[in-house]
Amino acid sequence: MRRERLVPVVRTIVAAGILVGVAAFLWLGVGSQSSTPASAATFLITVGNNWFCDSSFQNGDCELAVGVNDEVTWLFDSAVAHTTTECTGSCGSVIGNPGTRLWDSGPMTSGSLSRTFDTPGVFQYQCNIHPLSMRGTIIVSGAPPTLPMPPSPLPTETETPVPTLPMPPSPAPSETDTPVPTDTAVPGPVETDTPVPTNTPVPTSTPAGLRGDVNGDGQIDAIDAALVLQFGAGLLPALPNFDRADVNGNGMVDAIDAALILQFSAGLLNTL
Repeated sequence: MRRERLVPVVRTIVAAGILVGVAAFLWLGVGSQSSTPASAATFLITVGNNWFCDSSFQNGDCELAVGVNDEVTWLFDSAVAHTTTECTGSCGSVIGNPGTRLWDSGPMTSGSLSRTFDTPGVFQYQCNIHPLSMRGTIIVSGAPPTLPMPPSPLPTETETPVPTLPMPPSPAPSETDTPVPTDTAVPGPVETDTPVPTNTPVPTSTPAGLRGDVNGDGQIDAIDAALVLQFGAGLLPALPNFDRADVNGNGMVDAIDAALILQFSAGLLNTL
């Protein structure tokens, strides 16, 4: 009898110990990391004869992953003039107005150009003289924007039910003369107008992969989210597909649309 009483107490103590351990793990693994900001770093990209980074990336895409507030420096060392020009969403061809992009070094054979990335996203660049053979991508990691909580619905007014009065008792049946049945005419069928069916429009479905595919490459990924973030921050004058960028359909393109695209590309959302 005493052992049966001790079993629930022991289980409670064990469960409390597990909860304390989990809380300590979360504090050490998450809380302590978030309280200590990481220091910014500097990354160097060499610009050579028809390549970024090194000669193995000629005719390829040199990809570099950095963090928020990190600095990237392009060091020019080539006998032929090249540029580093941001081209997100329109790479592969010569940009006629490179001065409107996020950065553009202009033709250089020596010297350097540095840029600090203070927002997360995916940024593509190219040599504006050799856009097909010299390309690069910078992936800036960072937490996606927090989605605002939707407002709580207002309480609806409900009608107060009217109390029903009890029905009075039925009077006792009295003896009455049985009426003599008379011939009752059977009514014939009444002709009524048959309503004419109307054609009901069939709703059309949005083609799969259309909403969120901002650059129109047939994929919904972090590049589309980066375009939305840059447009929302005023870094891009326009988007390739504004209607596709307005994911939540509120008539605006902002960080909320970018967050939805990031969550969809990460598999956290099934549809957009």
